[in-house]
Amino acid sequence: MMGRKRSFNRRGPGGKKKRKKNLVEINKLAKNRIQREQEKRKPDTASSGGGILETVKDKLQLEFDSSSESEPELSAYDKLLDNLKGDKRTGSPAQEDTDESSEEDEEGAAGGGDIDDDDDLDGGSAAGSEAGSDVDLNDDLDDDLNTDLNASKLGSKVAEENLNEVEDNSDDDDDDDDDKDDMEYGMMGEEDSETIGHKENTDPYYSHFHTELTQQEVDGMKTKGLQKLGELRWPQLGCLVRSSNCESQVCKPTVLKGTTHQELHIRKRLFDQWPALNGETVVTGSSDIFSPLQRELFSTMHSYMDLMYPGMTHENAVEVRNAYCLHILNHVVKNRMAVHKHNNLLASDTTTDADDMRDQGLTRPKVLIVVPFRHTLLQIVNTIIDLLLPKGSQHVSHRKRFNDEFGDKYSGAVNPNKPEDWQKTFAGNIDDHFKIGIALSKKSLKLYAPFYQADIIISSPLGLRTIIGSKGDRKQDFDFLSSIEILVMEQTDVFMMQNWEHVLHLLDYMHLQPKESHGVDFSRVRMWALSGWNQFYRQTLLFSRLSSPEIKAVMNKYCRNFSGQLCVSNPTIDGSICQVATQLQQVFQRIKVDSFLSDSDERFTYFTTKVLPQYKDSLLQGTMIFVPSYFDYVRIRNYFRKEDVNFCQISEYSQHSDISRVRQYLIKAQRHFLLYTERFHFFHRIKLRAVHHIIFYQPPMYPHFYSELCNMLQNSSEVTDITCQVLFTKYDVQRISRLVGTKKCSEIIKSPKDVHVLISGGL
Repeated sequence: MMGRKRSFNRRGPGGKKKRKKNLVEINKLAKNRIQREQEKRKPDTASSGGGILETVKDKLQLEFDSSSESEPELSAYDKLLDNLKGDKRTGSPAQEDTDESSEEDEEGAAGGGDIDDDDDLDGGSAAGSEAGSDVDLNDDLDDDLNTDLNASKLGSKVAEENLNEVEDNSDDDDDDDDDKDDMEYGMMGEEDSETIGHKENTDPYYSHFHTELTQQEVDGMKTKGLQKLGELRWPQLGCLVRSSNCESQVCKPTVLKGTTHQELHIRKRLFDQWPALNGETVVTGSSDIFSPLQRELFSTMHSYMDLMYPGMTHENAVEVRNAYCLHILNHVVKNRMAVHKHNNLLASDTTTDADDMRDQGLTRPKVLIVVPFRHTLLQIVNTIIDLLLPKGSQHVSHRKRFNDEFGDKYSGAVNPNKPEDWQKTFAGNIDDHFKIGIALSKKSLKLYAPFYQADIIISSPLGLRTIIGSKGDRKQDFDFLSSIEILVMEQTDVFMMQNWEHVLHLLDYMHLQPKESHGVDFSRVRMWALSGWNQFYRQTLLFSRLSSPEIKAVMNKYCRNFSGQLCVSNPTIDGSICQVATQLQQVFQRIKVDSFLSDSDERFTYFTTKVLPQYKDSLLQGTMIFVPSYFDYVRIRNYFRKEDVNFCQISEYSQHSDISRVRQYLIKAQRHFLLYTERFHFFHRIKLRAVHHIIFYQPPMYPHFYSELCNMLQNSSEVTDITCQVLFTKYDVQRISRLVGTKKCSEIIKSPKDVHVLISGGL
């Protein structure tokens, strides 16, 4: 039986729960009490002719024992109004009553523009802000209440009682601290010289986002493709290929040599926390705050060029993650401080031209981080917290809820039979449907902020897909993607094992014109944002374990940064074939195709007419057909069913009972063929007995899968010769190079022969 939800009463049984009152309600209550008191005393004071003001003035002088020349002591209510007047002069907002446990903090809720939440100042803020409306109402009441304040001591007592009531109810409300932090945040203090002024052109942040493109340059970038500008050779990253589609805005990055926060253009508050966070990745005995890899990565990211780094492994994942978290936080902090700085300038001088202070986009979110699993998001958020807030004073809202939802869901013993890379990939909560907004202030961080009030959004492709929706859906929301300035995609290769279509769908909805204004102040929006040119200013950072045509296609089609892009491209010295321990004859069979569009059809035709008939012999019992693409898998499965081929199948949608049944089929030799998908192997990495032959319908995307499966082949009393055959076309060059090495791949591709036989250990 469902019971009625009850709220906790602080005052105990029978106590009346107090409701929080804001300043406007307090002023109105005090004014009404004063008016009622005046009406009661009106008959007595009318005959005296002196009026209530003179009577109350005499009483106040007697009570405080002050001379006619001294000022009466200010009451709590007088101090309150002085504070309100001070807020009006400095442009600071009134406090907002917020409840951090409220359900209004759900992601994607419609919010204000760039500066409309409780973490921002009101000077120059977007229209419709709640904080701004509170200040306006209080200011309107100032003139009406000033006469009443000095008219009666009772009014002061009422105000003191109401203020005490507010203080009693503010135990769980940290708005005072947030507003105070934002004031300090807006003033900027000792770092002011780096933000707005004569030094702004030395910082890549300001030189990039203050660059005004011409219509001719934009038209050229829309029509021209990427052109290779040259290559760079760096010690750690290796070969960096430079390309751009804007010849007039060519950027050539260099490795930063600085060691101070001024030289590196890093905000001091971040720079001070960096050594404690990054200490484990720095080389022992080195005085550098970066590892060699981090310094080069940060140099490329700091230039605001697009970057594709296909060398992110489990060994260097922490190094890479720390580096890009430092970059995105440095970007967000600079942006927020510039906004607060301009707010204060506009509030202090109403004649200031706001057109010179355009510092915002059409919506507030500036950074979007896309990751595949919840445990990856947990690591990123913890890195952001440790980098932004000092230890011992980390004020993070909803921290417990966050740890419960994103913590280690599978906290058990690690399966020792699984490979090391599998254990690290799936160590923790591997749910792939999530999203969260993060709002920053000087001394606090708010998790689960509504998207339109967040600075950083972290999500999975599926989590964003459910919000964005599809064309024709009744409810779609994608306005929060309109002003993203940095897009980070970590473990991009894993997205292809989940659903690559979700990634492409997300990119299709980036930087579209918003359907609503979301309370934005258009006088503060950058001109290039109003012109719809956000995509030419966005920086894209792609980190993956390997390179693939799909990832490169994203860089070519969706990344149009006018500063250009850098793609790390290094040759493979030793392919995964060197890790095959079994003495095995491996046949690489080339299939001639006319175009990329006909690749799938011609591969299928060659397999069914040339390869499959050879393996139907009873001596080739226990043949595995490894299929990387699920669409090819479905096509082959339907063909087998149509031709009544004796086979069994394992795919990513197979149940545990299906897998157990397949194991028995293979051991008892009841099935001749086994259809096996790469996605299933990625998620489960099982070992199958009684597999004697293997056909790679296409080279696997992950090269270590090749050696794992080849080493799984077993000899038996009935089968003495185990075989392996790999089918490939000229469009599989990258996959072949990861198997046999770049040098050997070049020989195979250029050779006039279509069949190449390699023996394990012969390379």
